[in-house]
Amino acid sequence: MSVQTMESQFQMVKIQLDILEAKQSQHPMMIVSTGNFAERGTVTELYGKTYQSVWHNFLSYVKKNQLTSACYFRIDILTEERQISFEQLQNLIRSVKRNNYGDFNFRIEGKQSYSFLMEELAGNAILRPSKEHKVGRNLPNLSIDEQNYRGYIKRKYGKKNANVNLLKQSKIFLFKTKAFYFEQQQVFPIIDYGNGNRVREITYSNVDRTTDLVIEKGAAYLNRQLTDSGQFIYGYFPCYDQSIKGYNSVRHFSSIYALAEAAAYLKDRGMYSSLKQSVLWGVQNLIVNKEGYTVVEEPLKNGAEYKLGAQATAILAIAKYIEVTGDPQFNAILQKLILVVKEKFITKDNRTIHVLDESLTIKEKFRIEYYDGEILFALLRAYGVFKEEKIMKICEDLMAQFIANDYQKYHDHWLSYAVNEFLRYKKKEAYYRFGLDNALGNIRFIEKRDTAYPTMLELLVAASKMIDKLEVSGLKAKIFNQEEEFETVKNRINAVMKKRVLHELTTGVMFPEFAQFFKKPEIVSFGFFARHDRFRMRIDDAEHFLSGLINYRLQVIKEEERWLEQSGLSRYS
Repeated sequence: MSVQTMESQFQMVKIQLDILEAKQSQHPMMIVSTGNFAERGTVTELYGKTYQSVWHNFLSYVKKNQLTSACYFRIDILTEERQISFEQLQNLIRSVKRNNYGDFNFRIEGKQSYSFLMEELAGNAILRPSKEHKVGRNLPNLSIDEQNYRGYIKRKYGKKNANVNLLKQSKIFLFKTKAFYFEQQQVFPIIDYGNGNRVREITYSNVDRTTDLVIEKGAAYLNRQLTDSGQFIYGYFPCYDQSIKGYNSVRHFSSIYALAEAAAYLKDRGMYSSLKQSVLWGVQNLIVNKEGYTVVEEPLKNGAEYKLGAQATAILAIAKYIEVTGDPQFNAILQKLILVVKEKFITKDNRTIHVLDESLTIKEKFRIEYYDGEILFALLRAYGVFKEEKIMKICEDLMAQFIANDYQKYHDHWLSYAVNEFLRYKKKEAYYRFGLDNALGNIRFIEKRDTAYPTMLELLVAASKMIDKLEVSGLKAKIFNQEEEFETVKNRINAVMKKRVLHELTTGVMFPEFAQFFKKPEIVSFGFFARHDRFRMRIDDAEHFLSGLINYRLQVIKEEERWLEQSGLSRYS
């Protein structure tokens, strides 16, 4: 490749360097991260007396390492920096409010010169929380993990026995960068979204296109977690490519549900066989006959238990599988799963029992609020398969009990899903009020929440669907005194919904430009993570992200088609 061709490809980089050259920055530096996704990427610093000399060093590096034929590469250009003391660095690290929320890069000058992008710090677990840290309960009180620090210095620089104490004797600089990610002849400017989240630019103008990409790639990621047997790989901690131990019946079946949603949205019939195998594995390995009943069993160290949530997600997954594929193979097992709900998990006064013991008697009346919404939503989906009034009667009785006991206080996305499903069959004022209160009562918190927390989007999409149903319902005038009030609520729900989509994409999707800093990028790329919980990537994380994003896109498409119809246009005109 000629110098002229390289300069053309890296025009944005050259423009940024020229801007910095004009400002006469004191420490010209460029950081290049590159690799092939099979293993953690390599990060290299390029220095020079001026940014022009850094530019020429970069072009030489590109040619020498055949960078343009690499699977990917990222370029970070130092734009500003300030010197701090070791004590200030420690205070900065300790002040980070959540694990892995550090949003700073630092470099040192002394006996050795090292630099660390925030992505390197995160991907190599160089900053660790205290032993007392409990996720979501207290501050992490971060510090430098000496073992991980030494290990990374050895891998990156070939220096053995790096000592954190040497930082005290070195000059330390915090620095900022302007970054670009190159892959398959595409270039993505990297945007800093705060809390350590730096990925490609996502705006309201490209959010739907990006969401479709994430759904396609994310569904492929979740599908890859299915082994040949039909059991999922439960999850990873990606810093070490460490598998998450254990398994959970609720998450097995709910992940099948999300994968079935993705297959339907993507019109990918090729996923049907893996869906069938995963349902079959669940039926054969998680469902048992106990005391004459068909129940989902959760093994314990001593014995087993039977959870309403597991029963619910099994019903939900099988009903969705039948809906999407038209395969009636599991109809009989679905009927048996429904039967035990009425006879063992619901009392005569229509209250739910959350956990049964090995003799199918009450172990815990209440464990977690999710179970109630899950079972109502699951039964409504089962009603959609069988259209049996006895199933609808159970649903109506449960809903009456939830309304009477103010279950909207839980702001649970499963309840929102259930109410929206109910409104397909029973359009009652009480259902609308309950569903809207379930969402609006928590909308301020949802709008400001800094974690990805994908169930919040799921709740808002369901609320958006409810408000659309209400708009063409005669009940609208009973619930809203004025049209202006209705429009305010509708606009509020939809605005926060779209804001949450942007927030999820920029804070919880393992885009390849971020995945490159973890141990096995090709395994985790386009998966979904919980940053503050060691970048945890469980199948249920993928499930909730995919369900929310898919239903968001379906809602947007529906709104577009409605607008086109009102305008007398076609989507393809």
